[in-house]
Formats: sequence, structure tokens, C-alpha cells
Amino acid sequence: MTHQFSYRRIYHFIRRDLTIRKSNISTALIVVSAILFIFFLINLREDYRISVGEFISVFGLFYIPLGVLLTFFICKESHDPKANHLYFVLPVSVYERMAAIWFTATILYTIVFSILSFLAGQFAILIGGVLFGTDFHLLPMLSGEYLGLVMFFCIIQPVFLVGALTFKKNRIGKTLLVFVMVFFGVIIYNLILFTMLNYRYDVHLGDTFASEAFGMAQNDFSLFGMLFFIGLFGPVMLFVAYCKMVEKEV
Repeated sequence: MTHQFSYRRIYHFIRRDLTIRKSNISTALIVVSAILFIFFLINLREDYRISVGEFISVFGLFYIPLGVLLTFFICKESHDPKANHLYFVLPVSVYERMAAIWFTATILYTIVFSILSFLAGQFAILIGGVLFGTDFHLLPMLSGEYLGLVMFFCIIQPVFLVGALTFKKNRIGKTLLVFVMVFFGVIIYNLILFTMLNYRYDVHLGDTFASEAFGMAQNDFSLFGMLFFIGLFGPVMLFVAYCKMVEKEV
């Protein structure tokens, strides 16, 4: 029954997860809405307007951390020895289970949190009109910065998904530690590679020539590096998460 990919089973699996966790999710949404409202209201006190930068600063302050927490929260059941046997015998294939988790923790979460932020900000503007005499204006949500932040989260989310499925204790801390180690490892690798390719030219960090070389390298390889990191933190990590899920089911 589960050999053929089914969107209907994905829908029911997402519905099942949300139904089980509806109490915690409802409480979190209420608390986050109140916090977002307070932050937006504070931003109105200076120029009586919420700019794109102010919205992105408040939105980004909670969007990525809460998305990471949601990823770990969804995968918590797979580590529970009292419930994971029921979790893994559900009539859902590994592909469908991973698709449901990814869709919930990225697409569905982004839509809900964006709507919540917009409503909280718009309500803050209305209240600001009463308290501070703020002119009514629509919250400038849709922008290049907003889309860039959403894309960034969608790229790095699979990294935390792997950590949520791999580690049983201190999952967030261990995942962040590995993430930071990989990040600094890539930086050190780039410095070593730059030194090896330019050792004949007596290039030292801090020299004018070195700064120009780094600038040209960045312009030449920015697209290649972007595609590399998107592939590394996106599809590759999703495949690793899939392998971890298969390992747990076995």
C-alpha cells in the first residue's frame, strides 16, 4: 500500500502531526503573536512607520530560530522509546514521511508565520494610530530581503533536520556545533586553497594585492560557491536525513 507515492497519505500524515501537537502549537502561536506585536509597536515610536528593514529585523529575529525549534519538535517522536514504534508502523513510506516533515517545517511554517507576522504588524499599526497618532499604512512585508531570508532558511533547514534525526540528547546544541565546525572548516579550506594557488606571487593577507585577489575571486566564483552551498545544505542534507529515517525504521 505504501510502495506508491501518495499525496493523500502525506496530507493525512501532516494532519495527524498537527492534530497531536495542536495544543503546543496554539500556545506557541499566541505567545509569538504577542511578542511580535510588542516589537512592531516599539518600532513605531520613532518615526511612526514600520519600514522594510524594521520588519525584516523583527521577522528574522524569530523566523529562523522558531523554524529550527519546530524541526526538532516534529522529529522528537522518532526518539521517544514509548511512541516511536507506533510512529514507524504508520502506513507511510519513508519518502512520504520525509516530504511531510519537510513541507510542514518549511513551506507550511513559512506561510503561517508570515501571515502571523503581517497580522501582528498591521494590528500594531492600528494600535499605534490610537497611541502615537501613526498614519495607517500597509506593512511592507514582500521584499527582496524577505524572499532572501525565506530562501536562506529553506536551504539550511535540512541541516537541522539531519541533526534532529541523528542526535538523541542535546540535539540542538550538537547540531549547531557541527554546523559551526563545518562553516569554519570551509573558511580554512578556502584560505589554504588561496595560499596554495598564489604562493608564487608572495601574497600575504592584508596586502593590497591580496584584497584585490580576494575581490576578483569572489566575483568569479560567487555563483559557483552559491550553487555549491545550496547543493550541500539542501539536497545533500535531505538525502542524509532520508538515510537516517531509513536507518531508524529498520
